[in-house]
Parts: sequence; structure tokens; C-alpha cells
Amino acid sequence: MARVAAAAGVDARLWPGLCGLAATLTGVGVGRFAYVAILPLLVQQHWFSRQQAGWLGAANLGGYFAGIGVAALLARRLAPGQMVRLAMLLVSLSFFACGWHGGGVTWFLAWRSVAGACGAILMVQAPVLILPATAVARRGRVGGIIFSGVGLGIIAAATLVPMVIAQGLAITWLTLGSLCTLLTAATWRFWGGAGAPAAPPAALAPALLQAWRLPLPVALLLFAYALNAIGYLPHTLFWADFLTAELHRPLPQAGFFWACFGAGAACGPYLTGVVADRIGLAPTLLGAFALKALGVALPLVAQGDAVLLGSSVLVGFFSPGIVGVASGYALEIGGAVHHRRYWTVMNVGFSLAQAGGAALMVAMMATRASYAPLFAISAAALLLSCACIGLIILLRAKVECQPGIALKAEYETGPLWPSRQRETWPDR
Repeated sequence: MARVAAAAGVDARLWPGLCGLAATLTGVGVGRFAYVAILPLLVQQHWFSRQQAGWLGAANLGGYFAGIGVAALLARRLAPGQMVRLAMLLVSLSFFACGWHGGGVTWFLAWRSVAGACGAILMVQAPVLILPATAVARRGRVGGIIFSGVGLGIIAAATLVPMVIAQGLAITWLTLGSLCTLLTAATWRFWGGAGAPAAPPAALAPALLQAWRLPLPVALLLFAYALNAIGYLPHTLFWADFLTAELHRPLPQAGFFWACFGAGAACGPYLTGVVADRIGLAPTLLGAFALKALGVALPLVAQGDAVLLGSSVLVGFFSPGIVGVASGYALEIGGAVHHRRYWTVMNVGFSLAQAGGAALMVAMMATRASYAPLFAISAAALLLSCACIGLIILLRAKVECQPGIALKAEYETGPLWPSRQRETWPDR
């Protein structure tokens, strides 16, 4: 790794985080969120109807959920680093494939689903390859670097698409594919040498039921993280339409506020990680959920420029910022050996909540004229996330667990039934 970093002219301590940044930028920042900038153009240039363009966006979310299952199947045949390589290659290929208009909607649905599945693989695999090998004192910052790729991808797409759209949509797709290909090539050698902690034999191919048998603090973290998916949906699905259709703001203003969301998403993970390294992962996660809830709720009380700016930045800042801290917290309370399983289950819960919440919100808006109920639902979900993290803190304080030690099922017995606190239970 040191030789690869030196060849790239980068401090070896930063190189793993930057490779993780390239993975999340490729898989989610560009692979998913670049479509937000492209969708209106697909309709304006008559590639697809508005309804068909909406299906393509939904296909990416569906692919994200399927990708977690695909990763479990690929794990039996491929090393984690090889999975990351393959996923980055396929995301790049999906953009090149979408440059061909002649494939029709079925062709685009297939490739947008592939991009979504690969985005899920990259979000799951990259952190578990990097964070366990990172010093505890630096995990917050390194995790922040990894997940800042989401926001940087939003900014990159928002910058590149207007620059090249005059050359046509095909060139736009090819340009984004070229960006992903460059990132894949730059990090190829690192992923070839990256390794993850070995899992115990029972965890290599666990039964579905066993995989979901979690210690109580991990289950609470899973619930909080799934609610987080509901918390950011109004901004990532409807923010521009809310600004233009309900608040009657001009389209350039909507684009500006979306860019502010992207700027927050680019800065949020690293700065949140710095705070986590100073005050701890749990307090940071609690504060992040609370501030994100505030950002989601702001449009319910006022719609001035300052309020909309604050809402854009806060939700953008903590959407990927929470991801890095949550992954680090799963590592802290579960240990390196169980990190992959816990983080995978958390992403399954996130993707299920994301897909289900999006379907529910779209159905609600079919009969409503105001987005206000969606912001209220999402703010309430984030407040419930705060309650879950607070309960984890109380449970861990009660049994006096140390960071980095895998939590036992005594969380499910000791704090609730003190008479059984001395019993020994295996990790679940």
C-alpha cells in the first residue's frame, strides 16, 4: 500500500481513505445522484417521458437493495477487494451503455439497476476493508473521507453535466463514465491488496435468520440507521420540485439549493469524523441525527432564503456524514470480526426503508398538494433515531463495555433482567 500511495504522491495514511472516497463517489455520488441532474434533460430532449424517467430513478433504488444480496452471493467466490474492483468497473460501464439511446427504456432500466446494485456493494465493502485496519484515533476522520465521496460526486455531476450537455446527452453519459473509469484505474492496485478480517466459519454463510439475530445495541443501531433513510427522502427525491412547484421558486434557485445540498454532503463526512474523533462516535451520532431532524423540519416553519439554505446544507451535511459515523459505531460495538455482517444488515435495513419510504411518499403525493406531511414524517423518523442512539448509550454505560470489544447477548439479558447478567452467551 505504501508503494501505491507513494506512486500517487499521497501520504500513505490518507491513501486508504481516498480510495474509499473514490469508491463511494463512483458508486453513489455519480452512480446514483448524477441522475438527479440528468433526469430533466431526458424529458426535455425527448429521450423518455417523465414517467419513464421516474422509472429509471426507481430502478436504481431497487438495484441498490438487490446489490446487497448479490454481494452476499459474490462473497463466496470473490475476495472483497475484487468485488470492489468489479463494482467500480460495472458502474463505469453502465454510463457508457446509457450513452446509446437506441436500447430503449428496457436497456436503460437494466443498466440503471446495475449501477444501483454496484453502488450498494461499494458502500458495504469499501468501509469494512478500510476502517478495521485504521487506528482507532483516526477512524472518524478516515470514515469521513470515505463517505465524502457521495457529496463530491453530487458536485462533480452538477458541474460536468451543464458543461457538456450542449454536446448532447450521449456525450454527457460518456463523460460521467470516463470520470468513473479514471477513479477505477487510479485505485485498482489498492483494492487488489486490500484485505478484511477473517470471519468465523459460522459467519461466512449464515442462515438468513441467524444473520438477523443481533445484540440489542446493534439492533437499535440498525433501526436508527433505517429511520435515517426515511429522514433524507424528501430532500433527495422532492426538494427541487418542492422549491419550484410549491414555493414557486425559479429553476436556477432550485439548482442553487441542490448545489448547497451537495456542498454540505461533500464537507459533512470528514468534519463529522473529526468531531467523532474528539468527542466519541455515540455523542456525534446523537447530535447528527438531532441536527438533521432540525434541517428536515425547517421548511415546516418558514420558507425564506436563509431557512431553505440552512435546510439544504444541514440535510446534505449529515446525510453522508451519518453513514461514516454509523459504520464506525458498528465497528466499535461489534468488533472487527462482526463488522462486515452488522454493516451489511444495516445497509439491508436502510435500503428497505429507503425503497418502502419512497413508494409510500410517492403514493401520498398522488393525492396531496403539499409536501409538508413528508417533511413532518421524516423529521419524526430522525427524532426516533435519536432515541435509539440514546438508549444504546445507556445500555453500554450500564454494562461498562469497552470500545472494540464485541458485545454479547448480555445486552439482551443483563440490562433488562439483572439476575441473569452473569450468564455467558455467545455472540449472535
